[in-house]
Amino acid sequence: MSKKNKTIKDKAKSKVKSLSHRFQGKLSIVIPCYNERKSLPRLLKSLKSFEGKWANPLQLILVDDGSTDGTVKAIQDSFEGAFAGTTAFELIVLEENQGKGGALKTGVAKATGDQVLTMDADVATHPKELFNWLAQLPDKTFSDDQILIASRTHEDSKVKGDFIRRIAGLTFNFCIQLFTNLNLWDTQCGFKLYPAEVAKKLFGELQSTGWAHDVELLYNAKLHNIDIQPMPVEWANPGDSKISLLSDSIKMFFQSFATSTRLKFKHFVLDPIKAPFSTIKGTNDPALFRLLFATLAVVLLIVMPMLSFDYGISGDEDVQKIYGEKILSYFETDGEDDSALSYRNLYYYGGLFDYQAAWFNKYISWFDEYDTRHLLNSLVGFLLMLFTGLLARELSQSWKVAFFALLFMALSPRIFGHSMNNPKDIPFAAAYVFTLLHLIRFLKQLPSPGTKTVLMVIIGIAAAINVRVGGILLIAYFGLFTIMTVLLRPELRVQLSNTKFLIRMTSVGLFIVLASYFCGMLYWPYALQAPFSNPFTALSEMSNFSTSIRMLFQGEHLWSDEIAWYYIPLWIIISAPLFLLTGVLLFLVMCLTQLDRDKRLPVLFIAFTTIFPLAYAIYKGSSLYDGMRHFLFICPSLAVFSALGWKLLQDWQPGKVFGYASTAVLVALLAIPAFKMVKNHPYQYIYFNELIGGTDAAYGYYETDYWMNSMKGLCDWLIENDERFKKQETVTILTNCTVPVNHYIKKVNPNTSVNYIRYRNRNQKTGDYFLFFSRFVNKDLILSGAWPPKDVIYTEKVDDTVIGAVSRIDTKYDNEGFKAEKAGNLDEAIVQYTKELEVHPKNELALYSMANVKMQKGDFNGSRQALDRIFDLSQTYQNGWFMNGIFFFRQQKLAEAEQAFKRTIELNYKYSSAYYYLANIYAQQNRQQEALTALEGFDEQGGNIPNAYDMGIRIANSLNNQLLSAYFGAKKAYLAKDYQTSYNLVKKALGINSSYEPAKKLEEVYNKSLNNQKK
Repeated sequence: MSKKNKTIKDKAKSKVKSLSHRFQGKLSIVIPCYNERKSLPRLLKSLKSFEGKWANPLQLILVDDGSTDGTVKAIQDSFEGAFAGTTAFELIVLEENQGKGGALKTGVAKATGDQVLTMDADVATHPKELFNWLAQLPDKTFSDDQILIASRTHEDSKVKGDFIRRIAGLTFNFCIQLFTNLNLWDTQCGFKLYPAEVAKKLFGELQSTGWAHDVELLYNAKLHNIDIQPMPVEWANPGDSKISLLSDSIKMFFQSFATSTRLKFKHFVLDPIKAPFSTIKGTNDPALFRLLFATLAVVLLIVMPMLSFDYGISGDEDVQKIYGEKILSYFETDGEDDSALSYRNLYYYGGLFDYQAAWFNKYISWFDEYDTRHLLNSLVGFLLMLFTGLLARELSQSWKVAFFALLFMALSPRIFGHSMNNPKDIPFAAAYVFTLLHLIRFLKQLPSPGTKTVLMVIIGIAAAINVRVGGILLIAYFGLFTIMTVLLRPELRVQLSNTKFLIRMTSVGLFIVLASYFCGMLYWPYALQAPFSNPFTALSEMSNFSTSIRMLFQGEHLWSDEIAWYYIPLWIIISAPLFLLTGVLLFLVMCLTQLDRDKRLPVLFIAFTTIFPLAYAIYKGSSLYDGMRHFLFICPSLAVFSALGWKLLQDWQPGKVFGYASTAVLVALLAIPAFKMVKNHPYQYIYFNELIGGTDAAYGYYETDYWMNSMKGLCDWLIENDERFKKQETVTILTNCTVPVNHYIKKVNPNTSVNYIRYRNRNQKTGDYFLFFSRFVNKDLILSGAWPPKDVIYTEKVDDTVIGAVSRIDTKYDNEGFKAEKAGNLDEAIVQYTKELEVHPKNELALYSMANVKMQKGDFNGSRQALDRIFDLSQTYQNGWFMNGIFFFRQQKLAEAEQAFKRTIELNYKYSSAYYYLANIYAQQNRQQEALTALEGFDEQGGNIPNAYDMGIRIANSLNNQLLSAYFGAKKAYLAKDYQTSYNLVKKALGINSSYEPAKKLEEVYNKSLNNQKK
């Protein structure tokens, strides 16, 4: 808010009646008249009264708008000759009625004053109000760049009128806010003061001739950054107004919608085409960037839904789809079908997107059910990008920055890729940035935020909560930022002693908090069951996500609960395009010195919403996986900061050479990911930047197709190239990704048999094809060429990186070997494994099985050879190290065995069998306490070997450890399904140590079972 506006707000409480002012210019008053003969005496009296007190030159222009009641003659008889001295009077007669806007347009064109006042002929507001306004303005004079409008809703206005008419006016102006972003509660009062230059421009461009002309004038001013200041007035309904509440309100509504649409088109398209390098007040941005922003938005709106059909089913999309269907059923059966309340862990999530997708699939869509989801997802992704651009505009007041931010989001490959089929993170990110956009508007509009703004903040927070419980954090942001804004803005801080101000602020704040919180449960059945507790239970669970997922990070296979603190920052650095990172760096370097002071506070707020969630996740050690997808919601802020950074750089040295050079660098950096996005469609989400060497260099060190999108491409190729699918013949497919394969293959050939098989167990079944994606495959096996397996006939690639493969299963020696080994026919197993390795020498499963079988046969040399071949392929293959430990253990080389089992645990701390063998080694070496610790690790990682618990009981008793003796006894009884004994022993263990976590978890299992029985 400008200093002069602050002064107006400070002085508005006490109207000063003094006629003293410093305005020295000429004032033109333009008054439209249509059948106003009865009002003319009152009008003449008020103008004469004003003339007598106004010491400066005055021009009076009355415009008759085709009156039929003798208005023209009455004006001629009473007004002409009534004014003298420095007052000039002019009557303009229009032959045909043009509407109030048309009459004013004609009158303003004839105005010669420095300021132009428009007022109604019924004198609902007396022109003497100008003296009150002058008394409140800085230096008691009118500004040459600010429009003053009478506001009957101003807290200091005195209004006498029909209550119903006032309600109708408020309703109409709320609609105006929705259409135009005008934060004004009274646009229709005819008493408005314009600087002459502004009036000539606005009225010269005016096309609305009816009642909606006020909307056009003010919205056009808003679009051109012209300040509009509501002022208090005394207003009285004269009782003979010609406004029809019903018909005129309807007309105003539709005219305002049409006007706002037309002005947007003019502002964003026509004006930039006519004058692409013109600028608007307060910016140095060419109008061209408005056109670029609008054009890019329209292109994305068209292209993204069209491309969405190319994207495959994502990793957890099936369960998301089912969850949405369960929520739909929950509401359609009035809660009778309550399966949504216990479905997996998804009941901890709101179901806004999934519910809507389920509804569309059931009632509207004629597409494939997943294509419908992807279409809707792409539209949400578009909104994410659009709101990012608008947030950039709100922070910078620059359409150049807005265009940059929108472009940066569109050319961020991972954002674009996720926008097509990520039903959790993209909707949450869209709701998040939507809320931030309107929260910044809310803070700017304090202490009188518009109703539209309040509504949008509520919708944004509620939508975020309805997708992910973390949206509750936005409520905290709202409270924190509102308090900080009040404390840091002097014109707000001085009102902290004003009880009325505090009540209004508190009321609005509480309304937003309560409305957004409870609306955030509209699509969340679990939260609706207990609104004051279940959301926070979900928040606690999601903050400490209990599910651990295996992943590849920095060349190591890790579980998501053991990642480094810098997991997300590093993923941002290696997967964000260079133009984005460069812009953020420029912003950090230049923002404090180059960014305008009045823009810093909102920017700092957005920075906080970016840094805090990341810092909190690091502090809490949150379980994270799948790259940075859980933090996609901070990407819009990064795009905004990057756009600001590039703009600050170009403004730093405004010369043409520097500007062209910086633009050339930016274009070159944009071209790199743009080329990759086209080349690697539809796998944009698998993108690594040049800092790490691109996707090929990241291969084997970071996750690639972690969401198994490649399955669609593999299935499409297989259907096209195997005639059996078209002939509806039986085909057997083995895959570690059954949901998308079933969906795509069986849609063409229902006779296809699709069987799930883990990659590490692929020799246990046989069929016609393997379809595998690269996730969960040992990284050294990938790099050594052991993956893809068998006879590869087709691959899906990103650059030269294989992300999914089709292998023909022509030889079945490894499966025959597995069956022989399982049957105890070790010699036949060796024969079959030998044949397999002759054909596929890098088959690590055949080598592993060969090592095991030969070990059982006592051929330790042969077993050693097989193990060495495994280690030639991979030094990080956990099963190889475990078998290596078995190899040494069976030869009683306990030191070597211990090291091998420890290495197994280093590679996978959840490898329970390795703990069991370590315990055996320690027990043999009389290292009893270490053995007991190893057995606790075995139990913690879900080990289920009864002998392990027998060993644990024996060792615990020898060490007089009654706690572990009781607990291990409880676990042994649990495995034997002797639940009563197990329950008694777990109670005994908790009696010894009530905080022993393993015993508490086992007790919780029994308590849940008892609760379910009661239900």
